[in-house]
Amino acid sequence: MDNPENNMRKISDPFLKKQWRQQEIQARCFHPSRVFFEFPEEAIDMSIPARFEEQVLKYPESIAVKTKKHEISYGDLNKDANRIARGILDICDSGAGPIALLMEKDGPLFAAILGALKAGKVYVPLDPLYPRNRIAYMLGDVGARLILTDEQNLPLAEEMSGNTRVLMNIDRLSSDLSDENLGLTIAPDAFAFILYTSGSTGQPKGIIQNHRNVLHETMNYTNGLRISPHDRLTLLESCSFGGAVRNTFGALLNGAALFPLNIKRDGLAHLDDWLAEEKITVYRSVESVFHGFASNLKGDREFRDLRIIYLGGEPVYRRDVDLYKKHFSKDCIFINGLGTTETWTFRWLFIDHDSEIVGSNTPVGYALPG
Repeated sequence: MDNPENNMRKISDPFLKKQWRQQEIQARCFHPSRVFFEFPEEAIDMSIPARFEEQVLKYPESIAVKTKKHEISYGDLNKDANRIARGILDICDSGAGPIALLMEKDGPLFAAILGALKAGKVYVPLDPLYPRNRIAYMLGDVGARLILTDEQNLPLAEEMSGNTRVLMNIDRLSSDLSDENLGLTIAPDAFAFILYTSGSTGQPKGIIQNHRNVLHETMNYTNGLRISPHDRLTLLESCSFGGAVRNTFGALLNGAALFPLNIKRDGLAHLDDWLAEEKITVYRSVESVFHGFASNLKGDREFRDLRIIYLGGEPVYRRDVDLYKKHFSKDCIFINGLGTTETWTFRWLFIDHDSEIVGSNTPVGYALPG
């Protein structure tokens, strides 16, 4: 057995004290319902659609995605995705080729994402707000022969296709397409999507992720943040951005609700009202968005449901921690995450109101499991 004196010496080590403090803060990351189902390690050997379909069976009537225009249940999202998958397979063969998605960040986009995955394809999200030359470059680089779009973005898709790519308008799908699960076997090592880097060091580069890597990231995210079916997660980033994957699948692979918001179009002025009205529990954004939003908050604004503020994608500063302590509850935990499009998250730091930050920058924290 361990000698208690040795254990005391271990805990007296400053580094181990900090690690123990991290575990203490992380242990408080629970929804007030206290309902949490651990994301099992064996689930990373599934496919994304298989894990999603498990949630559909458990929570068919629960909200999967809610935007200003759409509120879609898990059952309806699954049916829409199944019809889209069959539409794709009517056009393409069963091979795992890339399919471009040129749609707004709204409810139907997530049906298209799941539909492409259910069809065994590799999806490539293209943000309609991106410059035309960037969209054209990514389309050419990835070699997508099919573009999924909707009525709103059909003119842009026609322009970008250059008469060399097939277009599929999901608003005009045949009513004859079945909405039942396809039952295709998709290997965990099969490619799931391609996301493009910003191109800040040259041309944007396509980064490929397979189903297993996405599920592994979702497992760490779920178990680290204690994401439960009662959670309501923001999606403020473009779906072409790596950070968007975490909350998208962190919600949809756990029976939680995803709340996309287009801050490029709507701005930050009413973000506080939206967070409170929609009873958001898990907020995620880059540092600049959080700082722009939180620095304009009034002292009497309350976010009673918010339990996690997660920042990633940009350096986080002590000023952000100060804003968190000023405006958010002691029951809310602040997290600084570090990762890349290529590697996903590999370090994070959990912060509460009693955490002390020395210097102007926030440390990147500790390694995640695996």
